[in-house]
Amino acid sequence: MKKNLKISLAVLIIASAVVLQSCQKDSQLEPQLKADNQLQKEYKYEKVSTFYGPTIPIGQGVARAWVKENENGDPVAVGLNLTEKALQGLPGPGQAPEQYVFFFPKTKGKNFYTHMLVDWNPDGHEPPGIYTLPHFDFHFYFIPNEERLQIPFLSPPAFDLAPAPEYFPDGYMFTPGLVPEMGAHSVDVWSPEFAPGGVFTKTYIWGSYQGEFIFFEPMITRSYLLTHPEDMILLRQPSAYQRDGWYPEYYSIKYSSNPNHYTIALENLKFVEGE
Repeated sequence: MKKNLKISLAVLIIASAVVLQSCQKDSQLEPQLKADNQLQKEYKYEKVSTFYGPTIPIGQGVARAWVKENENGDPVAVGLNLTEKALQGLPGPGQAPEQYVFFFPKTKGKNFYTHMLVDWNPDGHEPPGIYTLPHFDFHFYFIPNEERLQIPFLSPPAFDLAPAPEYFPDGYMFTPGLVPEMGAHSVDVWSPEFAPGGVFTKTYIWGSYQGEFIFFEPMITRSYLLTHPEDMILLRQPSAYQRDGWYPEYYSIKYSSNPNHYTIALENLKFVEGE
């Protein structure tokens, strides 16, 4: 859902979101909101080690991906640290987006998460009026980088093969098209930006290719990061998973002043057997 998603896609998403939002009962929303509000600000892990990938420049700062393992070598969290200056000196409005690829340490974290593709979108992207704010797309991939680079372009309104319904969390809508070297996107139409008067600050995308989920994607605006958040966002889970793997219970967006940096992470990873 980047540059190749056209106005027809925007209309489809907005119209479908309005219908789903209006059909969603308060009883469905309240448990989610209550759970979000009750989450602790930071999940405490015991006896973990953190392993870092290579550091690369971004903006006027640097960033690097990492994996946290428990004493058994199982991953408990994966994420990206960005120094505070990484949000400075980025392309501005009217300038081209930028992409960065970060690799997780090889042989760590059971090799489930392989790399991150981070997009900086100075003008946002489609659909208009929803995601057209300057923001980052943080893609956590569990396929090799070489496989991701082979994903072709598919223009909307054509659809890629969608994953089976049981593999989707409630409230997610599969969207048309394929972004080359990225994949297809399923959006959370229960996110606040799809409600009347709602504004995009953060959301969570499920990404797929040829009927298989291949990445998770927190999307976060630069303006929201600049508020120095300390958020833990509970994730809705599907009724089944396609593949064995380590899946997050929630994702976090945090700022630390010692030293000054931001962290975007998938946390409280749990092993789930695929079907």
